[in-house]
Amino acid sequence: MLEKMEQVILLKDFYGPLLTPKQQEVLNLHYEQDWSLSEIAEHWQISRQAVFDLIKRSQNALQDYEDRLHLVKKFNFTRQKIDEAYSLLNSSTGDEVVIKQVQGILKTVSESI
Repeated sequence: MLEKMEQVILLKDFYGPLLTPKQQEVLNLHYEQDWSLSEIAEHWQISRQAVFDLIKRSQNALQDYEDRLHLVKKFNFTRQKIDEAYSLLNSSTGDEVVIKQVQGILKTVSESI
C-alpha cells in the first residue's frame, strides 16, 4: 500500500500540472494530507463514490502520462546511475583530489534531482 502511495505521489509530482485543479486537489488531500474518502466528499459536497471515481480517473491519467512519456522511469534510472557512480568513487583508491571533485559534482546533481 505504501509503495502505491509513493508511486502516485511521484507521478503527481511529475505530471500533476497536466491534471485538472480538482483532480490535483483530491489527490493531494487523499495521498499527501491523508484525508479519507468521506472527508473529501464532505469537503467537496459530493458522494464518496464520486471521490473514489475521481481518484481512480486521476491515477489512470497519471499512469497514462507515464506510459507515454516515461519521465519517472528516466528519473529513477538517472538517480540509480548517479548513486552507483557515487558508490564506486567512494570505494575507489585513485587520485583523491579528482575523486573528491567528482563526488562533489555527483552529490550536487543527485540532490538536485
